[in-house]
Amino acid sequence: MGVEGDSNAMAEQIEAAEMDALRDRYRNGSPQERSKIKALLGPVEVEFADIKMVVDPRDNYTETRMWLDGCPPELKSLVAVVELVEDRNVLVMDIGANCGAFTIPLALACGTGSRVIAFEPNPIMIGRLGVNIQLNGLTDVIRIEGCALSDREGEARLNFCGHNYGQASLNDVKAGMRNGAIVVPTRPLGHFTAASKDHDFTLIKIDVEGAEETVLGPILEGAQSGGWLPDAILIEVRHADEWQTDLCEQILASGFKETMRAEGNALYLKKK
Repeated sequence: MGVEGDSNAMAEQIEAAEMDALRDRYRNGSPQERSKIKALLGPVEVEFADIKMVVDPRDNYTETRMWLDGCPPELKSLVAVVELVEDRNVLVMDIGANCGAFTIPLALACGTGSRVIAFEPNPIMIGRLGVNIQLNGLTDVIRIEGCALSDREGEARLNFCGHNYGQASLNDVKAGMRNGAIVVPTRPLGHFTAASKDHDFTLIKIDVEGAEETVLGPILEGAQSGGWLPDAILIEVRHADEWQTDLCEQILASGFKETMRAEGNALYLKKK
């Protein structure tokens, strides 16, 4: 390595040390200091398990945690579903794909012939998701659907919450927390389920900030008369108190068993 190479390596080491110091300050800092640190940041590349992702810690909790910890925050849930799809011909429907914290690892883990459909209505997050898809060479595996899933085709208002794009929801946001909104297209999940016929296993991962029953309700109701069901569902249950029905009980009644509950998620596998 020449002088120029030595200088570049040293600069990278200094930059990494400075970033580590910022992370330590952020972990131990007050809310005011954390806001100041976020203002200094921009997109940062993180690497875990041979996966590279660019994250922006400034305005999204998931990306903030990935910047701090070097890996996605819901790691136990992620590992559980990665093990389900590993080396299999699967269809994954990631509903609420965010920056790709689940989308990218699942797409890398699944086998030949697999397809991942990443549903993400927020144009800003669609851009970040696209960057991470290209960074990992997954443009032939992952398809982005820039819509919100709902119980009907049309459009709806996507409400932003605070300074966290990951909490955007079709549901109303609490007074004082709403930070703008945009109108996005909506589609029923049933419009996309026919693709499962080309795969051996179908996984739904859904995290839509309390609107889960609007997405899954029609599918579960249709299953009562012999309609389609996936093989596995990973669903966020943090907002279960916002549901009008007991969606978890509906999933169990549709022939699933709960195999894990962790990190605000529940994992269900269809009984054989």
